[in-house]
Amino acid sequence: MIEKYIESLHKPALLLAGLSLLALTSCNDDEASPVVPELEGTTNLMIDARFGDSDFELNKAFRATSGDQSLDYEFTRLRYWVSNVILVKESGEEFILPNSYYLMEETGEIPVQDGTFGKVYPANKREEIELSGIPAGDYKSVKFNIGVEPKYNDNLTLQIGELTPLNGMAKDSWMWFTSYIFTSAAGKMSLASDAGQTQNFFLETGSNEMYIQKSVNFEQPIRISSTTSSSIELILDMQKVVNIENAWDNAVIGATDVEMMTKLRDNYVDAVSLNTATSSLR
Repeated sequence: MIEKYIESLHKPALLLAGLSLLALTSCNDDEASPVVPELEGTTNLMIDARFGDSDFELNKAFRATSGDQSLDYEFTRLRYWVSNVILVKESGEEFILPNSYYLMEETGEIPVQDGTFGKVYPANKREEIELSGIPAGDYKSVKFNIGVEPKYNDNLTLQIGELTPLNGMAKDSWMWFTSYIFTSAAGKMSLASDAGQTQNFFLETGSNEMYIQKSVNFEQPIRISSTTSSSIELILDMQKVVNIENAWDNAVIGATDVEMMTKLRDNYVDAVSLNTATSSLR
């Protein structure tokens, strides 16, 4: 009888010890693998300028063919607006990056408003944009516009993102009012068969009709969130941009020739393609 009484006293103590061990084990498991919530994320959008298989550079000769002519291009300027960036989820839901107006460029110094104020826009190379505040999710494509939408193009006093007329990307000769230049590439060109024959080229697009969207699909969706690192790398092939019929005779393209300007705009859209889109856990 006494032995059974002593055994009954031990059972609650053993039960309490077991429960304590279970609780300790659960705490250790929670500490070992904490649940990290996924919040808004950031990704980098790069648009790498190239000329065919070569890296794009200023003041370097690149050869292209136009009809039966071989031409050598030496660029002194490449500038274009990227606006209204949109990331598309696997579900098709779209996220529009607010205030997303970016000036992409590779250029030497540029006089502000043709030197009217004796100031210059500094030399700069910019191919990469950081996109932030993106809702966590799996994204399958990116969209953006080349140029500036009519609301801001028609009224340069309205400024948003990086839009400003004080960077050499505005012009008062497109129409009867001042508006933005959407794309600008300039330099000198020469006939490969006769290096002595050279001339300057100015290839520009602008006006509301030239505002156009480009969409690029990824090979597979990428995860964007606070727990991942991701990047979207695109290519801008300038060899495709200058692929113009009778390029030697069309060395200057602007608002006076809407047909050629439309061709140049379409060339920019065709020249953008996917390099890679990747994501990984931090």
